[in-house]
Amino acid sequence: MNKKNHPFSHIRIVFRRTSPLMKCVVLTAIVACTVALIALRINIQQNRQRRADLGQQAIQLVQENKALTQNIAKLGTEESIRRIAETELGLVDPDTQLFTPVTPGN
Repeated sequence: MNKKNHPFSHIRIVFRRTSPLMKCVVLTAIVACTVALIALRINIQQNRQRRADLGQQAIQLVQENKALTQNIAKLGTEESIRRIAETELGLVDPDTQLFTPVTPGN
């Protein structure tokens, strides 16, 4: 490309010497930005791990919900009512014959 046809051919960049204070300010800004980027990177990694953990927890809750839904669907059956009465309430079906072992000497 010809320099005469280039739109920025007439611009001249001149670098000036800066004061030590300005150099310190720029260096401090660069260090602060680097520290902030590192902190953000760590935060992103922690959030990704938390998201993965919550995803696993969500899968477990969906499975538990499915099992509870199935249990609720079975609650109306005669068998489930009998099981709950026996295990949780200690009731016995009136048609059931119970045998109590007798220890010798009583």
